[in-house]
Amino acid sequence: MKLRIPSFWMKEICQGACVGSVLLWSGCASFELTSIPEGAVLFEGTEQIGSTPYPFEQFSGERVFTVKKAGYVEQDVLISSLDQKSVEVRLDRVRTTILNTVPTDVRVVRTGDSKELGKTSLKLALSRSEVVVLEKEGYQPFPMTLEPNKTYKVKMEPLEGFRAATFVTSPAGALVSDRAVGDAIARTPANISAEEGTEFEFSLEGYQPAYYMINKRSPSKVFVELIPVPTVTLLGSSEAVVYGAGGGDELGVLPYTIQIREVRAFEVKQQGYYPKTVTLSPDSPVEVAVELDPIPLKQLRTQPPGATVARIGKREVLGTAPIALLAEAERLIEVYLEGYARRVIGIGPDSPAEILVELQPLAKDTLVVDELQRASITVF
Repeated sequence: MKLRIPSFWMKEICQGACVGSVLLWSGCASFELTSIPEGAVLFEGTEQIGSTPYPFEQFSGERVFTVKKAGYVEQDVLISSLDQKSVEVRLDRVRTTILNTVPTDVRVVRTGDSKELGKTSLKLALSRSEVVVLEKEGYQPFPMTLEPNKTYKVKMEPLEGFRAATFVTSPAGALVSDRAVGDAIARTPANISAEEGTEFEFSLEGYQPAYYMINKRSPSKVFVELIPVPTVTLLGSSEAVVYGAGGGDELGVLPYTIQIREVRAFEVKQQGYYPKTVTLSPDSPVEVAVELDPIPLKQLRTQPPGATVARIGKREVLGTAPIALLAEAERLIEVYLEGYARRVIGIGPDSPAEILVELQPLAKDTLVVDELQRASITVF
């Protein structure tokens, strides 16, 4: 059994030894513990006993002190009764402890309280040693002790049945995910350990996804070439508007550039022209010219001029003659002017470009009950 004598007794014991028998207390001595810088706090075990410079008496045996000062690395000092009577401790400033791992993104967990200190690559300001364990899914845990102001590089070992590989893509920065579960893992370049048979997906904006299945023959470094998504530009009139086919949203105006990952259909529209549907695929040329066919425009004049032109039944007044009318399909319109008999005319794409409608005046004693009753119908 080892007896520990409190420090405040030692001074009294040593002072008594100087008065008493020299033979009995021949090991008693006075010591001074100093530090650079001064003002460090001293601990003996868990007890704070003073600060530097620290004078004390010791008659035999050994004592262990812990020297602490904010911003400096803690230091343990063992002092024996046979040592020099003046002991100086030089404290190192706390700088940076660097921990790098292959792969990166490894959890660093303190063993004592299971607290996560961070993930690699990691920089720590340590004033004392830390016992930690490195953890990452698919790799064996790695216990180690981190010392202040040191740099470490650790290569993690994959679990049995797992395979580790460094994935590099061109271009870099592709997101790597487990294709089976969809979980994002890392961005390239990345060192990944996974069970054999795991299939990875590599995705990057503007590029087609790529895939790789890890197996027992996989090399330690896997290179994946990403292929750009084909880009197609629709060319044509700057007044033409592009829509998604089938009543889709407005997408933009020509010229319109879009990435084509799969077969897609678009509708191009312009006032005065027939709409056109354009189907694109990844194999389409980089530029596709869209030529719209104009809707036939018919010039309608009346004699006398100034007659009102409307859709049949006056549902929509189109304007006053002379007027230009789009004839994208067969349609009936009314032409009327006060004091003249109404005319209903039919026009269509095949009608002549110039149409003259002659109105006949009504007799002064004619009573018109039904406006269409006396109207004449002519198809141009």
